[in-house]
Order: sequence, then structure tokens, then C-alpha cells
Amino acid sequence: MQVNVNLSDEDIKMLDRMMEEDAYLNRSAWVRRLIRQEWARRYSKPNPAISVADATTAARAIKGENA
Repeated sequence: MQVNVNLSDEDIKMLDRMMEEDAYLNRSAWVRRLIRQEWARRYSKPNPAISVADATTAARAIKGENA
């Protein structure tokens, strides 16, 4: 599926700057990433009682890596 968006010159400059900062050369790929990030932000329900360190340690244990 293809989706087209009309952007102002100012929006294009902001988009191009963010893409450059994120090392993206392809607008479609960058927009896909942006949509996935927003989906995760809206719909993922992380447990606030678990720290990032605890989650990282658990992930390594699941993968069989050394902690």
C-alpha cells in the first residue's frame, strides 16, 4: 500500500533534518520507523516496576547470553 502526504516547505526541512540525524536516506523507511515507534509508544504496556537493567538481564538470560 502506498500513502502520500502533502508537506509544507517547513515540514520538509524538519523531516530532512530528522532523517539526517537518524542516518536515513529513504523517506519511506524513515516514516515506517516513525509509525512503528508511535505504535509502540501508544500500545505497549511496559511494567513500571521493572527497571531497564532488570529487563536487559532477563532478555540476556532468555537468549542464553552471559549477564
